[in-house]
Amino acid sequence: MASLPDHHIERWAYRIWVALVGAVTLALIVIGTAATVRHAMLKGPLLSRSQSQFVIELASYPSRAKAAVWEVAGRMFGKSYALTVKRADVETPAWKRIFPAPADSGYLLLSGMDPDVQQATVRLIRIADGKLMARWVPGWAEIVSRSAKSHYSEGITLQSVGAMHPLLLDDGDIIFNTTGAMVRIGLCSAKPIWLLAEVLHHSNQRDADGNIWTPSVSSGGFPNNKFLDENIRDDAIARISPNGRLLERRSFAKIMRENGLEALLLGTQGFELNNDPIHLNEIAVAPSTTPYWRRGDLLISARHLSTLFLYRPTTGRIIWHKTGPWMNQHSAAFVDDHRISVLNNNIVASAPASAAFVEPEDTNQVMVYDFKTGTLTRPFKKLVDAARPVTVTEGRARLLPDGGLFFEETNTGRLLRFTRDRLLWSYVNNVDDQTIGTLAWSRYLSADDAAPALRAIAAKQCAPAR
Repeated sequence: MASLPDHHIERWAYRIWVALVGAVTLALIVIGTAATVRHAMLKGPLLSRSQSQFVIELASYPSRAKAAVWEVAGRMFGKSYALTVKRADVETPAWKRIFPAPADSGYLLLSGMDPDVQQATVRLIRIADGKLMARWVPGWAEIVSRSAKSHYSEGITLQSVGAMHPLLLDDGDIIFNTTGAMVRIGLCSAKPIWLLAEVLHHSNQRDADGNIWTPSVSSGGFPNNKFLDENIRDDAIARISPNGRLLERRSFAKIMRENGLEALLLGTQGFELNNDPIHLNEIAVAPSTTPYWRRGDLLISARHLSTLFLYRPTTGRIIWHKTGPWMNQHSAAFVDDHRISVLNNNIVASAPASAAFVEPEDTNQVMVYDFKTGTLTRPFKKLVDAARPVTVTEGRARLLPDGGLFFEETNTGRLLRFTRDRLLWSYVNNVDDQTIGTLAWSRYLSADDAAPALRAIAAKQCAPAR
């Protein structure tokens, strides 16, 4: 067998050498870039403040470029791609489409991508026959332009913004959060009635006075430690008046430290969670006084601590807290005078979606904790397991007064309603045959809940379901 000429061997050796040098160089660049970005985010001593800001801005360019591409594509084709998922990527054999549901007299206040107007809206749908009773179409251009600007809202565009956890008021208006504002709009106009330009996020819940408790961010958790003050996101609890005025904001890091929970706050993780050790996502208000809490106490969910807290604003004391067995939970709620419920996302923090669950067959769970007995149950285990919800982030679960369960699988655009013993209906927010619109924390309303707003909507002189 003839051997290769020497010049061919030299050429191949040179190519292999160049490839190896290139691979090593690329690896060193990646490692060096990652180390530089991490050093900048932690405000290390080797970079000046302006240099750190430049590095962080440069590192955020890919995500900003992606957001810009989505926005341009959305404007070109009249669609909001950033608020959709491919049906083939999320639908499984466990999914069923059962809607409308004549046996359900309630209403769905659906927040999410709206296929009819190709943007995020809020819709009020009668579940018995699927009739659209009203649609609120926010003026996103004005809302985004007037919202508070911060690094928390980076990447938010007109094609990706949504109306988070809307509240339906008796006069037919709605109030919702965006990343940098709380907004009130009416049915007949996209223009905000009022807009509070503050960094507010996740849930909106009213207290007995009509004020709204919602998570926010603060800078008061570490006044005597410059490093922690500059590097840790300090979530806060905020109280907003019905007319959109910030009444108070309390640092949750400060609350934890004053209640002897500094180890839970700072001693269990590093800075891997985007310098976000708390991540509040729910503030529920106790409706009445019981042996276990007082009216006005707050049930607070801290996702990145996998912990629920009962906090008494009148005294500044955490009167109870429990870490797990829920993991990275959402949607904590008061059930009755001695029980609370929680949506256990049951996922590994910061893991990619493909590896979010410890075991491939795992799903989201709905748990109920009983203060009277100290026990934890899963009353809808068989039904939820059969439906297989797997929202990695976000999600809503509410036990209803009739003993049923309402569940929002936020990431995949699916809503589920269970009775005590069966799946009553399943609504998928279809955009077209291949695409599903994501959701933004919808609510289930009983007929009594919705009645005042429906009367107000009927009396308005605009077309409510445009």
